Amino acid sequence: MKVVKFPALNIAICVVLGILFSNEFRPGIAYSCLLLTVSFLPFLIFYLLTNRQKKYQFPFQLATLFLSFCIGIATYSFHFQPNHSSHYTSIKKNEKQLVEGIIIEKLRSNPYSFKYYLSVNFVDSIPKKGKLLIIQSKKEERPALEVGDRVMAYCPIKPIIRPHNPNQFDYANYLEKKDVFDQLYLENNNYRLLGKEQNRLVFLENIRNRITNFFTELSIDTDIVNIIKALFLGQRQDIDQETLNRYSQSGAIHILAISGLHIGILLFFFKGLLKPLERIKNGKKIVPFLLILILWGFAMLSGLSASVVRAVTMFSFVTIGLYMKRETNIYNTLWSSILILVLINPNFIFDVGFLLSYSAVFSIVSLQPHLSKVWQPKNKIVSYFYDIITVSIAAQVGVLPLSLYYFHQFPGLFFITNLVIIPLLTAILVVGLTAIILSLLGLKLSFLFFILAELIRFMNAFIEKIASFEEFIITSIPFNFILLFSSTLVVLAIIAWLRDRRYSKLLFVIASLFILQISCIGSIEWNKNKNEFIVFQYPKKSILAKKIDGELFLISNDSTSKTNYVIKNYIESNFGKIKAIQPLKNLISFNHKRMLVIDEKGVYQLPKNTKVDIILLTQSPKINLERLIKELHPKLIIADGSNYKNITSIWEQTCLKQKIPFHSTSEKGYYKFILP
Repeated sequence: MKVVKFPALNIAICVVLGILFSNEFRPGIAYSCLLLTVSFLPFLIFYLLTNRQKKYQFPFQLATLFLSFCIGIATYSFHFQPNHSSHYTSIKKNEKQLVEGIIIEKLRSNPYSFKYYLSVNFVDSIPKKGKLLIIQSKKEERPALEVGDRVMAYCPIKPIIRPHNPNQFDYANYLEKKDVFDQLYLENNNYRLLGKEQNRLVFLENIRNRITNFFTELSIDTDIVNIIKALFLGQRQDIDQETLNRYSQSGAIHILAISGLHIGILLFFFKGLLKPLERIKNGKKIVPFLLILILWGFAMLSGLSASVVRAVTMFSFVTIGLYMKRETNIYNTLWSSILILVLINPNFIFDVGFLLSYSAVFSIVSLQPHLSKVWQPKNKIVSYFYDIITVSIAAQVGVLPLSLYYFHQFPGLFFITNLVIIPLLTAILVVGLTAIILSLLGLKLSFLFFILAELIRFMNAFIEKIASFEEFIITSIPFNFILLFSSTLVVLAIIAWLRDRRYSKLLFVIASLFILQISCIGSIEWNKNKNEFIVFQYPKKSILAKKIDGELFLISNDSTSKTNYVIKNYIESNFGKIKAIQPLKNLISFNHKRMLVIDEKGVYQLPKNTKVDIILLTQSPKINLERLIKELHPKLIIADGSNYKNITSIWEQTCLKQKIPFHSTSEKGYYKFILP
């Protein structure tokens, strides 16, 4: 049976396309409702006609797909919070506003501040809804906020800062897909606590705190407790960056976020454990019900976060598919779960975890059976580990295009990592869940907690060892959307050929490989011919770059600039390489333009009759800008991120008065000159 014939596939794809369309053009609710009504009429007409005459079946299918597309548009439009008058964005923003709400989630903090999500209740005493990003300064000697705290703040509602450098991660867009559009800065006593809210989130948080206390009371190392919190409670915000880097480099970062892997392990472990029940009357109906109950119990334990709910929903459908007899049900159930999830929350389609989870599962279902036929060892232990290898390879093939696109790295020893991690993670999940459930029931078995701690200690040591082989970790891989599309096409073509090895499918594989080659060559050549000069935005430092024929010449007095994340992101997205690092001089020439750089000394020397087109101000020089403008007559003045903000504001007013264009990278982001 061909995948494209699965009934849920076409409907789900059309709904997803509708969501993508709505995300791009943002139609209002009224327009979406009108479109939905118009699309329903032909669907209803052809449905009635199809029941009488089969010749109307094809028009009915088209009408169904168009209706699905419009449902996707309407779903996103209704879900987009600013479309509703009850959302806080409907109130005009003032210099300061009185905001009251409840802390609903604690995020990963940084050295300077704590971060949370706030569910809004009132804005300027008007009942409103929505979510805000809360940033609480660590400078003040006030305790960190907790889930359930009712907070009232009097401060401006500020937009979340957009990327200030090319190809930088768009944190504002990321939060927008979580229905968070603005932020509040809590500092200088501009807020106070109103008490504690008692709701479902607080109840679940109390359970998680109680579980955490089980481990801290036994004096288990903090770093191990943090891993346990990530694996069982969905909280990895306390894991240090060094540990996260090691897990990422070894190809095991996915195990620190509760995902399809954890739920899949639990599903197949308990499926084997409950297998004897299948022999009793109605056993094959009871077992899937118990499995789904267990999975949702784990989801409750881990706090019902979006990623956990998504993974459990997916595997609930997988469970149903496993216990149905027809071969195609596993695909139908997967597409049905996608359909239901995006209808509940259309933003899931933009979530990297969502895409990776389904890519891995589809790839495992499609590729692993073929890989397992390559060799069928008779020894059960060997067969078990061989299955782990085939599952790991199948999953890696499925997620490889997305991994390269989002993370630009490939852990070469992923199969060795998974060979150890998957059985080890199975033991960790089983021992940990047993210890936690018994403790919640009042039976605290300390030896189980110590066994769990030792298993995690061994896992950390193994991960550290694998990550130490840096020569097997390929990083900074240039990969754009065109390569994502063409490489995904190759994976789909291979899967289609393995399922049905006809000559036409083989031609599809060859054609997709040709498209991938053309995409690689085209991407390299297009970026090679894209010459430009850029003044980057970076706090306290001056970083400039000139890209000529794919080669990058960095201009900076900072020797570490080549490892800077700003430059790293730029190289990964532009298929370039660093040719040289040049010192920052007073006078820089490019494209028949001259840029005068004035640093903290405020001293410059120009050859006689030298004309200056651009002035770059760095390191807050003490200069009389008005006199400088009258003396040199520049066409543009740029202030980079190394300057103090108060001085930059004065310069901006001076330039406005002198009618000279002024660009502050701290406020407007990088500045780019196109070179021939």
